[in-house]
Amino acid sequence: MNLKRIAALGCACALLLTACGGKTDNASSDNGGASAVQVTDEQKQAAALTVDGVTFTAQDYAAAYLYNKGNLQTLLSQYGLIEDDFLETEQGASDYHDKIADMAEEQLEYIAVCENQMAAAGLTLDEARLDEQLASQTEQLGGEDAMNTYLEKAGISMAQYRRFASMNVMVEQLRADEAAKNPEAVRAYFDENYLRCKHVLIKTVDDSGNELSDQAGLEAKAKEVAEKARGGADFDALIAEYNEDPGMTTNPDGYVFAEGTMVDEFYEGTRALAENAVSDPIKTSYGWHVILRLPLRDADYTANQTGVTAKRFAALAAEWVEHAKVEEGAALDEITYATAAAYAA
Repeated sequence: MNLKRIAALGCACALLLTACGGKTDNASSDNGGASAVQVTDEQKQAAALTVDGVTFTAQDYAAAYLYNKGNLQTLLSQYGLIEDDFLETEQGASDYHDKIADMAEEQLEYIAVCENQMAAAGLTLDEARLDEQLASQTEQLGGEDAMNTYLEKAGISMAQYRRFASMNVMVEQLRADEAAKNPEAVRAYFDENYLRCKHVLIKTVDDSGNELSDQAGLEAKAKEVAEKARGGADFDALIAEYNEDPGMTTNPDGYVFAEGTMVDEFYEGTRALAENAVSDPIKTSYGWHVILRLPLRDADYTANQTGVTAKRFAALAAEWVEHAKVEEGAALDEITYATAAAYAA
């Protein structure tokens, strides 16, 4: 699995949004260390990035760089990889630096827009909630000594880490405030972006993903189900007779989902249907699906309201970042794999 794919998976979990990285520099497996590169206080305080009037110094950006380098290392370890796997070649080292730079810049952009939106909404950071989250994270790491070891190894201070952690609290506050002020908009987002359906799955692969025999016969069976459904047969009865998706048993009222939850073919096939219409057999990696699109109900919204609120806010925040005015200072180019530790110190 390549670095781009791995980082993309991580972005989905970290609310990272598209941005451009800093200058590419030849990285090495030696982080350099704060003492290996001499950096003056003036250099540290030079502007590296300004986002909608919020300025981050070279020191701020370097801390974000180191923080995200650690996040990327953790993500790589989940795939049995280490950063040395990417530092063996000049191109690999270049790509590795660029990915960390992208992640750092994206994080700071998100922090800036959240801070500005907090001010615009008349909100102040819930310091007690932030303390609570930091205490929980410290406990999960194994206590204060373990937290201090983590920060020392990462090359960042508690003050720097606290600002990064504040983003989670700001998101909580902004999301709740936005939902309270615009409850109709949250419901409208649900109605526009969510679907409900039942389906009959005729599997074309076994549980290990191996293709079953008689593929033509399986397709013919799916066509038979679709014809029966369109002919007026009770769809629940068809599910009981033909369906091979156990999820229909645990979700007897159907699936309620948004884009990205189901495989693309299933999502697009459902969205293309009018309410109460039945699809032609739709092929996915699981098999053939005959889909009955159903109208959304108030109960569906109530059951999914927390997730809907979060999804709507994520989309809103993405718009904030997309329209943010971003200015890169000359100091941004000076932060590299080799110099970040000295700048952040």
